[in-house]
Amino acid sequence: MFLLTLALTAHYSSSLAIVTKVPVPDVARTVQAQMLLAHGTQIKKNVKMDTSHKATTNASKVDPVLIRPNAGKGVDTVTFALQVLNFYGTSLKKHTIALDMSMSFRWKDPRVIALIPAGLQEISIAWSQALDLIWMPGIVVTNRDIEKYEIISASVTIFRTGEVLRVERAQAIVMKKFDLASYPFDTQHLEVKIGSSKYMLNEVVLVANNSGSGVNEHIFGLYDVQGYHAEAFETRDGHLKKSRGKLSIEVKRQLDKYVDDHLVPTCIVLMISWSVFFFPFEKPFITPRLALSILALLQFTNLMVKSTKELPGAAPFNWNDLFNQQIQTFMFITIVLNIACEIVCHQFEMEKEARRMNNEAKVFVPCISLLNIILILGSANYGWMSVDRALHITKSSALLLVGCYGYYVWREVSGKKWFLQEEKEAIGSLSHRIAGLGTV
Repeated sequence: MFLLTLALTAHYSSSLAIVTKVPVPDVARTVQAQMLLAHGTQIKKNVKMDTSHKATTNASKVDPVLIRPNAGKGVDTVTFALQVLNFYGTSLKKHTIALDMSMSFRWKDPRVIALIPAGLQEISIAWSQALDLIWMPGIVVTNRDIEKYEIISASVTIFRTGEVLRVERAQAIVMKKFDLASYPFDTQHLEVKIGSSKYMLNEVVLVANNSGSGVNEHIFGLYDVQGYHAEAFETRDGHLKKSRGKLSIEVKRQLDKYVDDHLVPTCIVLMISWSVFFFPFEKPFITPRLALSILALLQFTNLMVKSTKELPGAAPFNWNDLFNQQIQTFMFITIVLNIACEIVCHQFEMEKEARRMNNEAKVFVPCISLLNIILILGSANYGWMSVDRALHITKSSALLLVGCYGYYVWREVSGKKWFLQEEKEAIGSLSHRIAGLGTV
């Protein structure tokens, strides 16, 4: 019995020993892992401290790429040239010009000589690479539309003489406030303006290279190039003092499209409105005469709206507006005279006077219309007078002539009507007397 108890005790004690031996290595490994983790964390902290220390040390040394060649000595001079390679038109409503253009800038930086391999006089590198190696003046197109400038190609060439040449081609939409007071006989100055995006007037100065700037005169479509030039200028707006450059192109609008789309249809509609006076002066033609004159006015209204669609809503009063207003006035005069002739003929029963008025209108309305049209178009094209003076002269002359003619017609009609009324009364009185004598 004792032996059996001893054997069982030994058996279970060994099991217990085995059981108790299992967790000991796990605890040791856990403690060891925690110690290594803490040591690794400390190592990382030390690495970070070393890295931050190195960064602080490097920060005290400014990258030469960020320093101007003449920093502390004077200004840096950048020579620029601008060229317009293609022209995609203007949007008068949005005040924009679409261009395909190229820019070139040249400046001197002796530090770039070290970048040229031995045996070479010059090397060309990509613009993106040059940003990390070479100082850049940061010249950009300043009057571009928002996010409307896309670089097609760009390169930088450095010479052993220390000169740096940057050439860039891009498609851009630039902003321009157009002068529309003389539309469509206007002359515009299309401008591409450039300037440094980070340097002021006392740091970078631009100089124009007119020999390298220019445009292709056969790409402007509806415009004729009158001249162009590049120039550098200064602007001072408070603390914003900049040296800027621009390429200015003087262009004059061609009239071919305006004549075909507006002047010719307007003249046709105007002459159709005159034809109402050539209709037979009879009762069956009263409605056709009136309908034709009103339809001609409505048709011209559509042409007038179409001619002003290209202009912005805030456009000033111009030659196109004056021309349209005068044409509307002549068509209204045609309608009034036509109605007056019908009234005199059929209401006042003065057919002879009405026919005479109708025949006079065949000459009177075309003459004053042509006189005003010649005065407006001639002044617009040849500069006889300003648009404001032409406005006063044409309107006052048209109203004066129509007023004088209207007064003349009223005098004739009213005098004739008074005479006929007296004649009728005399005839009635005479008939009454004759009837009385017959009774006696």
